[in-house]
Amino acid sequence: MNGASLYAVVDAGLGRAPSWAGVLYAVHGAGSVATGLAAGTLLRRLGERGFAAWGCALFGLGVAARALPGDTPVPAGSLLIGAGLPCVLIVALTAVQRETPADRLGVTAGRVHTLLYAPNAVALVAGAGLVAVTDHRVLPEVTGAAALGCAVVPARGRGVRSGEAEEVPRR
Repeated sequence: MNGASLYAVVDAGLGRAPSWAGVLYAVHGAGSVATGLAAGTLLRRLGERGFAAWGCALFGLGVAARALPGDTPVPAGSLLIGAGLPCVLIVALTAVQRETPADRLGVTAGRVHTLLYAPNAVALVAGAGLVAVTDHRVLPEVTGAAALGCAVVPARGRGVRSGEAEEVPRR
């Protein structure tokens, strides 16, 4: 839903040309690079569940910021989205690599990638339809709230006490 609403936010929310989406994607990319550079340290400090929860929360706050008017909250939201999205992917794919026997890794990784990315295609179609019939602020608000709700799931995960990170093996 986030991707589907971006051009509506740029047009109706900011009153800018569609090319402004390129600026927002560049800021988004900067957030992703920053998370990628810090991922190892954050993963060790927060643990897998904490890192995933942190990523969901950043993403949710970033998407919700796109519903706010102005040239400051929308790019800031893009930065948060870019920083948050990689966290869940890193955790999921790290778990696949660590938990899957070597002889099954290729097929398992392929299936996990399908499960991670296929819903995005469906959501883009649904979001494109919803953008056409709703206010440009509705999808970011709803998507942001849903992502913040999703942050609770890994944060409340079993086997990890509050404030304690699980052991992440170093390689």
